[in-house]
Amino acid sequence: MKAKLIQVEKSAGQDSNFYMRVAVVLDKSGTIIDPCRVIYDFKTKECLFHINTLSYVLERGAALVNLRGSLEDLASGKLDGISFKISCCAFSPPPKLVPESTITKEIIEGVRIAIENAISHCVSDLGACAALIVSKSGEVTHAVGLGGRLYPDVRGAVAAMCDKGAEIFLATGNCREMTLECAKCLNIPEGNAIFDASPYDKMSLVRKLKGHYDLVIMVGNDINDLTAMREADISVLVKRDGKNGKETMDSFKDIDYVVRSMHEVESIVGKFRSA
Repeated sequence: MKAKLIQVEKSAGQDSNFYMRVAVVLDKSGTIIDPCRVIYDFKTKECLFHINTLSYVLERGAALVNLRGSLEDLASGKLDGISFKISCCAFSPPPKLVPESTITKEIIEGVRIAIENAISHCVSDLGACAALIVSKSGEVTHAVGLGGRLYPDVRGAVAAMCDKGAEIFLATGNCREMTLECAKCLNIPEGNAIFDASPYDKMSLVRKLKGHYDLVIMVGNDINDLTAMREADISVLVKRDGKNGKETMDSFKDIDYVVRSMHEVESIVGKFRSA
């Protein structure tokens, strides 16, 4: 990635008529939204707040399984429109789960508790997503609720990047409803947002965009963004308030830029004039 970056910056600096079609792919949770994560433990009946869900799942050798469909239907026990999507898995092969045989009244109640806390604890204004943590043996051990709000610098930075001619995409492991609400707030077309995305899904989007744009920039904040970052022409790690641990930083040694705000991402985009 460094070689590509040096080549592009050199071309942009030497040629006043140098233009590039630029695509910027943004992760969501922790990158552009300040997440409120709640993990409900079915064994202890207690909630954990502000835990890095991915780290929690990987440390336990488990899988994070997104719940797809109406949370209202789930709460009422209507499972016809409910499905699962694995967004992160520490073992292989991944678990094969069927809602009708997996979701019990206890799990529905745990999801309700996690969601209500995710919305109320941090006053989420983007709605909420739900997921389950599943052990290698297939046991559902935790329910996860994710709420959050946009970081203050995001709206202005995204608007400025659009003004510079960049096209913005969202690539997130979060649920459809919350992702599309976020896209709406930022005037990003629905078709430019992918949700329930695994690391491979994010990487595939970046690879596809490279066939249509001169430069693809991937912006993320956690280990599940790393595959897409390595596929991108330019990679940007957002390190807000020191929330990325040492292990995360060790994994990102080959990243092109490390920034603390979206305004810095805007400045990076500004180096490459877009037609």
